[in-house]
Amino acid sequence: MLQAASDIKTSLLRTDPGGLRLMRGVHLMLTVLGAVFLANAVASFVPGQSAFKLAVLAAAAGGHCLLFTPVSTRRAEVLGIAKLGGLLTLLFTLGAVAAEISGKSGSTVLQVLWIAVIMLGFALQGLSPFWQRVGRSMAISWLFVVLGNLGGSPGLWLPAMAVLGTVTALVIRTGPWRPSTYRTYLRVEAANRQAMATYLRQLSGRSAGPAGGTAIRIRDLAKLRVELQACADLLTPEGEMPGMSPEAAIMVELALEVVADARAQLSKDARNQLAQDAGFRRTVDRLVHRLETGEAGVGEEDNGEGIPAENWLQAASGAATQDRFQELRIAQAFKRLWLLAARDKPVRLSPGGDKKGHTDGWWQKLSWRLSLQAGAAAGIGFSLGLAFNLNHAYWVTLTIIIVLSNSLGATLLRTAQRIGGTAGGVVLAMLVDPALSEFPSVRLALVVLAIPVVIVFLDRNYAIASGIISFLVVMGLQTLEHLPIVELWSRLYDTMIGAGVGLAAAWLLFPNRTGASFAGLASDYLNACRSCLRAEGGRAETDLQDLARLRTAASTLIATAKSYRIEQAPWSSFTRSASDLNVLVIVLAQYVVLYREARSDVMREKGESPGQSGIDALVARMDKRLEDEFSAVLDGRPRQSVPGLEDDWMAAIPEGATGNLALETGWVAMLYHARKVVRCLDGLRKETFFSGPA
Repeated sequence: MLQAASDIKTSLLRTDPGGLRLMRGVHLMLTVLGAVFLANAVASFVPGQSAFKLAVLAAAAGGHCLLFTPVSTRRAEVLGIAKLGGLLTLLFTLGAVAAEISGKSGSTVLQVLWIAVIMLGFALQGLSPFWQRVGRSMAISWLFVVLGNLGGSPGLWLPAMAVLGTVTALVIRTGPWRPSTYRTYLRVEAANRQAMATYLRQLSGRSAGPAGGTAIRIRDLAKLRVELQACADLLTPEGEMPGMSPEAAIMVELALEVVADARAQLSKDARNQLAQDAGFRRTVDRLVHRLETGEAGVGEEDNGEGIPAENWLQAASGAATQDRFQELRIAQAFKRLWLLAARDKPVRLSPGGDKKGHTDGWWQKLSWRLSLQAGAAAGIGFSLGLAFNLNHAYWVTLTIIIVLSNSLGATLLRTAQRIGGTAGGVVLAMLVDPALSEFPSVRLALVVLAIPVVIVFLDRNYAIASGIISFLVVMGLQTLEHLPIVELWSRLYDTMIGAGVGLAAAWLLFPNRTGASFAGLASDYLNACRSCLRAEGGRAETDLQDLARLRTAASTLIATAKSYRIEQAPWSSFTRSASDLNVLVIVLAQYVVLYREARSDVMREKGESPGQSGIDALVARMDKRLEDEFSAVLDGRPRQSVPGLEDDWMAAIPEGATGNLALETGWVAMLYHARKVVRCLDGLRKETFFSGPA
């Protein structure tokens, strides 16, 4: 039981490192409660105004400000909430004016205007990430303008409640205690460092770490790295931030895998000799300290050139060729570990931001296609609600707003998640209702406590979030408006109608299929890897920056590939949780940078090894080998081969350059990483969803 609870906690932390999203959910819950309390207090001084209506408007405004403002630094969140609150206040003001002008037909006019607001909101999504959030928020929040004018217009109290909700969100989000994104990042980084150091001890045959400590596996490192990446994604750096970047953590993990693989391939005698060598043990201890602290040992000076190959490698110079090859791989991995484990500021690209393009005007960036789809779908949904006299027709339109996405594949996925999650949430509410029918306060408490959980899963697993939302909506409506539970089945079929209408609009009206964009992204990514391969490397900061750029391009490609797979084979894409393509694309970027780094080491050291005039020619042959393989994948040709290249490569260094350990280790690393690049490209060639478009 305790182990299961620990596993659940660990899984949640990887979804929400440091509780950053959970705390935002708690703040959302407190904002809703605070806005409801303040609105009720205001209503007590305003005769004729419904306290319930004002409470809903204030809670909706404050909730939207927090819901559509991503976790970031305090300053960035204050600006985001203030800007979004100002836009919501303007929107509520326009709604109040429209209701006053239209008089008795205000409800119908506002519902028709909702279609126009939806179209405008979806058109704005093409401008920037900020307007993508604002556009969807506008489309949803107009629903509260419509509901707020049912049974009489609140007049100027409509924008006043928007201001009240915004101020409440600002005070609660920025006032009370909140976890620091930076300190959370450092805590997660420290856990990564400790696990890496423990794993290195295990590989060297030393103790696994502190007494009672559990063994570390490579997949444990990968899980911790995912948590580090998730934490970094929530972070907007301001100034210098010392620590280990996610890119450096990836490289450390790969270096440790090389050590594990090379040690396993050593002969038994060579492995035993290595374990007993005092120089090897001393080197491991220095690396363990470096991984744990990011600093050189006491009395040692870090000259930035990496840990030197000590006498353990020099003493083994007479070993068999295969053992020597594996020992050189270990030495090269040790060098990279020393450089990557340094405590330096993380090398990261700007994390999205609201960038403005420099070539196209803003009118050219508007998502006209998505706007037309949303307008047509919302119009059909509104008509169906009138034709069938649906009790909660706005649920149809709301579902359309939620499922419509930038591509057909993403809309398909969101449709399946919305329907499945809603069905699960409604059924759960039906099952819980008999047990809580006599305890309305307990039902209301469940609704309130479910809010933070929604925020944790909203970005990570929308199906779960959708189920929780449906549960709290059904329970909330039943408790607050005393609706019979049977009537709330309508939420399920209203959701299905809205999802069907939204999906039909995305499929039939100017469908945005991702085949062409995926083909372009696949080709661009391979060409970016090839360009990175041609460039000079060898500087740690430059290499990590290039890796960050390639990983950003790879992430975009993977996201588009997901939509592409769904469009091509919807059912198989849902039943297949992962694809080798995702792994191959990410790993390719890493090995391209590592190959380039090793090549720089070789070219730098060859000048100190007279008599090795053939190195330039062999390096040129290896570069051409990889160039040809990239071209073959792009052109759809089978795997290329260069007869004798590997034998020539293996024979070149041992003949006369054993005195230059840096040259030898770089030489071995070049061959190893070239093999990995070729294998990745060969794997991509076999991926049917990649080879065709590429």
